[in-house]
Amino acid sequence: MSHVAAALARTLLVAAFAAVPARAELYVWIDAEGRTHVTDDAASVPPDAAPLPGGGADVGSLWGGLVAGPQPRATTAGRSDAQRRQDRIVQGALDDLRRGESARAAAALEAVLRDDPRQPEAHWYLADLDRRRGRLDSAARHLSAFLAHAGDAYESWRDGAQRRLRALEDERRLAAAQAAEGPLRLVAAETQHFRVHYDARLGEASPGYARTVLRFLDEAHRSVVGRLGVAPREQTGVVLYAKAAYLAAHRHRFSFPTVGFFDGRIHVASSAHPEAELRSLLFHEFTHAVFAERTGGDRPFWLNEGLAELSERSARGESALARSERAALGGRIESGGWIPLARLAPGFGGLGEAEARAAYLEATAAAAWLEARLGAAGIASLLDAIGAGQDADVALRRSAGVDTAGLDTEVRRWIAAEFPAP
Repeated sequence: MSHVAAALARTLLVAAFAAVPARAELYVWIDAEGRTHVTDDAASVPPDAAPLPGGGADVGSLWGGLVAGPQPRATTAGRSDAQRRQDRIVQGALDDLRRGESARAAAALEAVLRDDPRQPEAHWYLADLDRRRGRLDSAARHLSAFLAHAGDAYESWRDGAQRRLRALEDERRLAAAQAAEGPLRLVAAETQHFRVHYDARLGEASPGYARTVLRFLDEAHRSVVGRLGVAPREQTGVVLYAKAAYLAAHRHRFSFPTVGFFDGRIHVASSAHPEAELRSLLFHEFTHAVFAERTGGDRPFWLNEGLAELSERSARGESALARSERAALGGRIESGGWIPLARLAPGFGGLGEAEARAAYLEATAAAAWLEARLGAAGIASLLDAIGAGQDADVALRRSAGVDTAGLDTEVRRWIAAEFPAP
């Protein structure tokens, strides 16, 4: 099942400088049937294999998942009081981004620009935030402003800003091409765990597209299998579309905007240059694939979505819930607006935007509570019990000692304890 647009309004930046394990070199080739293969085992590459056309650098880090960019000045020498104040606000915004508080960070950065429209760091980070929200024109304006106002101290970041501007232009061209050209053309690729088809226009816009996406998928496989304790028994199908093509193919399926869903295969909208946003989306949808494979369905829906949200957030290096999200749930508990998990077990259908946002947060909180109590092995046993036909309440009682209503009470107690009533 797909994201609701409201659920995507939360932070889209990685919230910590996480250590990333070194990647083995990947070998990419095309077989006689035109399928692309990726492996880290050089010995498995056929001697007559055709290389991936175009070569191309790894563009996966173009917009990077880390909170990376020019930092506020470390020294105050020669800085006015107003400039030092701006430096403190920008540093506070970066701290908010690392905690996953993107809305708070954006408000602070916009306040800096109201005081001084030439402030380079604020333009850089707002461009990043706008790009991840799909606001391409605004992101381009901030990048152009960064280039216009960044002096010698920012020289090392100018090339990155120019590359990002080119990537935005690629995105615009891809959307225009989709509107003008004919039917969707798919290119096949494959790894040990995935059968992939991607929009040919994505590969044309980025020669390294297949290599990067297949790496993202294999990273998703390792992470999700480690989190859930179970793996699919067969390869998982994945289809990646340029965003306009995704809308044309699947807009009729849903009554709300989506960026991905699982219906036996993973379907996701992709940018021209694969990046951290796509990576986290693949983590999310692959969790749905594993859940469906082990349980035979998508229920209880709150558990399915909650586990997928946790996987997506872990892909960005975030904690389960930002403090502002826990505070929002605390407010709903206090006001009587908490939606019982039993209501969310069949699905999130019929919910308005605010309720849908709350449903995703509640599901994430409930899944986090279960993960902390059960660990991966316990989650695996719970999913397999549901798949074996056990009622969800029975499976929950046997694994976690509570049924759905009891879990609901425990999660609300856990949230409310952090924000006690005065």
